[in-house]
Amino acid sequence: MKQITITLLLVLGLSFAKAQTLDSILNLVRSKNKTLKVYQSEREANSMAFRTGLNPENPTAEYEMLFGTPRDAGNQQDFALTQRFDFPTSYGYRKQAANEKIRQTSYIARSKSQQLLLEVKLDWLKWIYLNKMTVRYNERLTTVTKLVSAYQKKMEVGDGNMLDLNKLKILLLETKTQLKRNIEQTVQLKQKFVNYSGGSLVEVNTVDYPKGETIPSFKVLDSLIEAGDPLLKIYEVQQSIAARETSLSKSLTLPGLQAGYHSQSILGQNYRGIHFGISIPLWEKKNTVQQKKLEELVANDRMEDHRLEHRQENQIYYQQYEEASYLVGEYKSLLDQLKSESLLAKALQYGEISVIQYYNEIISLYKTQDTYLEYELQQQQAIAKLYKFML
Repeated sequence: MKQITITLLLVLGLSFAKAQTLDSILNLVRSKNKTLKVYQSEREANSMAFRTGLNPENPTAEYEMLFGTPRDAGNQQDFALTQRFDFPTSYGYRKQAANEKIRQTSYIARSKSQQLLLEVKLDWLKWIYLNKMTVRYNERLTTVTKLVSAYQKKMEVGDGNMLDLNKLKILLLETKTQLKRNIEQTVQLKQKFVNYSGGSLVEVNTVDYPKGETIPSFKVLDSLIEAGDPLLKIYEVQQSIAARETSLSKSLTLPGLQAGYHSQSILGQNYRGIHFGISIPLWEKKNTVQQKKLEELVANDRMEDHRLEHRQENQIYYQQYEEASYLVGEYKSLLDQLKSESLLAKALQYGEISVIQYYNEIISLYKTQDTYLEYELQQQQAIAKLYKFML
């Protein structure tokens, strides 16, 4: 018993660390999590990549030395400096598309960050649940240990039987096993938070879930979720990118230009002047405009598909919240009607119920308590998923 209590203190950090709130943990994760830093680096690298290729091609310098035959024919020297341009409007559309892609990288990074922070919050809620269960198991362990000790004393004076004592010992062993398993899960969860926080030690010793505001109707909540959904923003930007690239493709089917300087020297005579050229749009960009128009339609369909899918997903979370909330209320009402552990223990002590009756009653009580705590956790997790857009 003493060893279990010491282990519990080490796990929960009740004497060695100050409990950290959800906000402080999330801020710690935002500042030190390695994965979030990778997302940020990816965003910066992709943004820089989209800023490249917006300018005209590099100018081309060419020099030729042609040796004449026979010797008195002389040598010919040519030098040309040329610059190629796409149709002027293409540069504007290319820059607009690049700006939209840069905006998209921010939404992608935000979406990934929200998902990771949601995992942190769900694990934080699970840690609270494990703390609640540890407290319960400790209380049960104390009660059952006292009962076993008392019944052993009764056996010593010839009152009671071995079958009843064994039943109590089985209950004691089950309680110890549940407590040990719960502590192991907490230790594993603690290690996950070390990874979440980039190597920092995190302690959660509270047994109270956050007190949230009243959840609004699904229609109101869904509109809030949609307004803050980075995935929807990604698809909206993809739609905008497709429109810009369609306009860009149209511009690229228009004639390109070449301009430059050209000089020629032959037989002691020099010729200098300007060079001008124009590309004839025949087959190089064939079907590209049609392709971009189809991509624009795909982007529109993808956005509508995500909007519908996301609404259905959130509706499931909302139904889970409502169902869990209802069951939390039902089990709480049932627990208020059941006899407490102390009353059952006294009834057994004074012979009002048999050991078998006590065992059945206490197992039923424990099962009801555990189910209540499970539904309480499910309620909190559903709320966390619904409010992911706020992370």
